[in-house]
Amino acid sequence: MRQRSSKFVLQSIAVFSVLAFVPFLYFFNQLSLIELKTESNIEQQSRNKLEYSKVELQSSLDKMSASLRYLSHNNILLQAVTNPSEDNLEALQDFWVLIARTQGYYSQLRFIDIDGNEVVRINSGNNFIELVEAEHLQNKSDRDYFEYARNLGDREVGTFGIDLEQENGDLVYPLTPTYRVIYPISFDGERLGYFVANLDIVRIYNKLAYKNRAVNLPKIATQEGYYLMTPKGSDIMGHLVYENQEMNIAKQYPALWTSIQQSDSGTVKDQDGWLSYTKTQIDNVDKISNMILFLKTDFSEANAFTQDEKKVLYQQATFILIILFLLTFTFVTWNYNHEKNSLDSKIARAAMNGMSAMIITDRNNRIIQVNEEFTRVSGFELADVKGHKPSLFSSGKHSQEFYLKMWKQLENTGLWEGEVINKRRDGSLITQILRIQTVKHNSDTIQFYVASFVDISHRKELENRLRALSEKDSMTSLWNRRKFDSEMQAHSARAKRYKNHAVSVLALIDIDHFKRVNDRYGHDKGDAVIRQVAKSLEKQLRETDLVARIGGEEFALILPHTDLREAEMVLNRIRVAVNIESDLNITVSAGLTEICSHQDETYKRADIALYESKSLGRDKVSILSMTENDSIA
Repeated sequence: MRQRSSKFVLQSIAVFSVLAFVPFLYFFNQLSLIELKTESNIEQQSRNKLEYSKVELQSSLDKMSASLRYLSHNNILLQAVTNPSEDNLEALQDFWVLIARTQGYYSQLRFIDIDGNEVVRINSGNNFIELVEAEHLQNKSDRDYFEYARNLGDREVGTFGIDLEQENGDLVYPLTPTYRVIYPISFDGERLGYFVANLDIVRIYNKLAYKNRAVNLPKIATQEGYYLMTPKGSDIMGHLVYENQEMNIAKQYPALWTSIQQSDSGTVKDQDGWLSYTKTQIDNVDKISNMILFLKTDFSEANAFTQDEKKVLYQQATFILIILFLLTFTFVTWNYNHEKNSLDSKIARAAMNGMSAMIITDRNNRIIQVNEEFTRVSGFELADVKGHKPSLFSSGKHSQEFYLKMWKQLENTGLWEGEVINKRRDGSLITQILRIQTVKHNSDTIQFYVASFVDISHRKELENRLRALSEKDSMTSLWNRRKFDSEMQAHSARAKRYKNHAVSVLALIDIDHFKRVNDRYGHDKGDAVIRQVAKSLEKQLRETDLVARIGGEEFALILPHTDLREAEMVLNRIRVAVNIESDLNITVSAGLTEICSHQDETYKRADIALYESKSLGRDKVSILSMTENDSIA
């Protein structure tokens, strides 16, 4: 009795292992794909945030550079320096207060005479602007940056680099990084002093947040790994402050630091989450020209991307596991009571090796038997299909070559497995994981074909829906940047292959003065304006045209088989429609160019054309063709 029980258990384990092998591989592969998808989503989202921060940082510095040139070379400053009367000094103070209030880039604006004495000083912060009284002005002749300023040439601009803010020789707490730009002020060959501007790095840093959300602020570090700015601001400038010496990327995130040394951007997995980084080079900054921006995504946040997919997969796995246990028990029990070498036994074992729904056909591939699960899934009764070939269920989605390969493999190996799309009795499509095997006679001739399948239509529908969602912009329901890049790649490849065919056109559209809308009416109204413009674009375009939202207020259009003149008429029609349909008198600017075989060149030309429209006063459509671009280049 014990021997029979052991044999039953061993047979059950063996049969279950065989039945579970293919489903195990399938679910293991699906989990791996979900993991890859999670990493891809994190990398894409983090790359968007980091690229936004890079562009915003460089843009802010460019604006400040222009502003500083004006502040250091204007008559108000020169009058106050050469003739420091009360009226002239007061005019300079009023002018600097106005600059500090409107621009928000500077924590201090100062004029220091040749002996290091502060003559005029404005302090500025998030919620205050302070004109420092004469009795509180300081002498800076003992500071390193003053010695640095004295060694500058008359026409030389000094960038002293980033260090920590000090007052009266002591560090300011909380620790506040500052970056000083120094301009020598001379008149008739005589040096009179120095204009010194302290950049407000904290306020500049806070503008780098993607979609103005503080959680999207990246950490910024020097090329040596020390932090310049962090959202909390408590672990910065470790190379200057003793208690912060351990605050270094190389010590805190060794894997990240190794990747940073090898590449300019990327994503690595840490014990707590994902770390994405990018390097950037800031123009005209001599001491920290190379900087590192990085973001950390916790595993809990990362898993949220694919939580629903995993839940569905686990449900499917549980369902399959139950079926496998039932099939194993049924098969072993049946096999235990029947002769294993009979033809009926071979047919039964083949049926048990299937997934759930089963079809048995004879040597001529005509249906002789189906089970109840087949009827439930497909809607066909045995009477409906008996004597027919399985081609009755064909959906027309597969080529003749597909079926020829299937039959060839069945003849050679006696087994075929794969994914097939068939149709139910009501005409609806069903996606199956299908397994077909042959049952042979003792003479090795095929007597029967046994097919079993599992319905995975729901999972495929979910995959297709998720794929569509990943390519749609959630605010406007237009295509997003991923879909746009994919379509641009396809059109560029088509342009390369069919050079003499009708051209296609790329158009970039930007909402004019959109920041004013946000500042005046708030971001909710700004979002409503973006949606209204999106509706206007969809309404004016053809079904064959593609429109995508590729940035905050920027849209892209791909117009297939359209020349530039026709596209210009379409864009002018769109421009007028947007303005007419807007209750805020919204206008848009656009840039047009032909799509060539190089995607980046096409986008660059369209962007240049868009910039030209803005430069000409906005509410314009500009064209930069390939021939014009070549002549300019």
